[in-house]
Parts: sequence; structure tokens; C-alpha cells
Amino acid sequence: LPDGRWLVVIGDVSGKGVQAAAVTGLVRDVIRVLVGDGKPLPEVLARLNETLVERGGGRYCTLALAAVGPGDGDRLDVSLHLAGHDRPVLLRGAGGGRFVGTGGTALGLLDTISTPSANVPLGPGDALVFYTDGVTERRRGRELFGTERLREAAVPLAGYSADVVAARLRATALNFSVEAPRDDIAILVLRNDAA
Repeated sequence: LPDGRWLVVIGDVSGKGVQAAAVTGLVRDVIRVLVGDGKPLPEVLARLNETLVERGGGRYCTLALAAVGPGDGDRLDVSLHLAGHDRPVLLRGAGGGRFVGTGGTALGLLDTISTPSANVPLGPGDALVFYTDGVTERRRGRELFGTERLREAAVPLAGYSADVVAARLRATALNFSVEAPRDDIAILVLRNDAA
């Protein structure tokens, strides 16, 4: 970001195929341009919503944006903005995990949206686990993997590196069912590695 922080983004566009890929490219480009111009994240989301309503071809997307910068001492300060995306799991390095943030409105559906923000401090060893609905909507018969099962699977991984947390959660979701995944599975782990 122009102010020196990093921007972490994960999202999910409705549908599949070429049209969904085109909307994904549009979303990525609009975010890069607006963020590069120094627009605040709530304005970025509002203008992205306007763009999708006008040019998204009826497609919508959910997004989670996290602006990450240094805090006091070894802490990282995260400004979390959710636009219809599932809330990430905050894993504490010392153990325990809970959902953080407030969902907000998916982009491209309504003229006016709500994208609540939350400030999430990450101490050394703490991690935020972001994921797409391909993880939580993985099916075994009629049973969904679900957000609570994801949180429960993440809690024992507190203190592990980001790549280990992501790999083990992905394996847990895939092993939940013998069927091939019906949707994209993406897990993004943001961890404070300060000693």
C-alpha cells in the first residue's frame, strides 16, 4: 500500500468458467488501481461494488481485505474489511481460536453495501486463517465441512508456521469426503513470525 502496509486479499467470484475468470480479473485490476491511488479500503470496496453492478454481468463476489502493518513492539496491526466473505479464524500462538470480523455485503448485488471493519492485533505467533467457501461447503453426503469444523481443525495448529497450517487445513478439508471437490479450495494464512 502507498502508506507502507501490505494488503492481503482473498475472494470468491460467483460461477465458473471464462465469465467468472473475467470478473476475477476485473476485481483484481480495480483493487490495484484504487489502492495504488491511495483510496481508503471502504472506498475501494464501494467503488468496486459500483463497477460490478455496472459491468459484472450479473456476477457477484465476496472479498476479505486485510491491511497489515507494524504495531507496538512485535505486534502486527491488521485492519480487516469483509464484503460478504466468511470471517477468518484468529489463531492465538499460545492456543485457542475464534472467528473475527463482521461479514458485510457481497459485491455486485446491491447499489449500497455495508463492509464493516475490525482492528485485529496479531501478537508473535498469532495467525489469521482466511478461506473460501469451497472449504466450508465441501460435502460428505448431505453434511457440510462447515465453519465450525474448520475452526476446530485449526485450533490444534496454533503455533505452527503459516504453510503448515494452510497445508494441514487443506488436507483436512479434502479428506472430509472421497468425492472430488466441486468448488475451488483456497486457504490463506497470515502469521506474525516475530520471535
